Amino acid sequence: MLVTAQILSGAGLAAGITVGALLAQDMLASTSLSGLPSALFTIGSAATAVIVGRVSQRLGRRVGLSVGYAAGAAGSSGVVIAAATGNVVLLFISLFVYGAGSATNLQARYAGADLAAPQQRGRAVSTVLVATTVGAVAGPNLVTATGGLAASL
Repeated sequence: MLVTAQILSGAGLAAGITVGALLAQDMLASTSLSGLPSALFTIGSAATAVIVGRVSQRLGRRVGLSVGYAAGAAGSSGVVIAAATGNVVLLFISLFVYGAGSATNLQARYAGADLAAPQQRGRAVSTVLVATTVGAVAGPNLVTATGGLAASL
């Protein structure tokens, strides 16, 4: 389950930040602020890392990761709404919130090590990291295909 989550979230996050920069450029008709989505995503990720960590300590890892992934999903929904409505402010706010998915994805990697037997921890972390890499490489490469699919709906 963790490997599947890492593949999907790695793909979604990598594709999302790629599309965020392209959306900003398209919506603003300029490249001058096309780096802002990445900055907001990174700042949102950093801010959320603390929150997800604290929730995980108080209520358990499952609750903490669920909260972080839910916030990331809300951010991604906001990006879609911003793109559909042409609302640049909503796009930037949503990309900040979308960063929660990245922070959560990074913290979820450690679940593999914590859940594995001590002699299997190295392999567990490696498996999770490879899964994330597969998703991160596949995500941006699927942007055109998924964009075409979305346009046909």
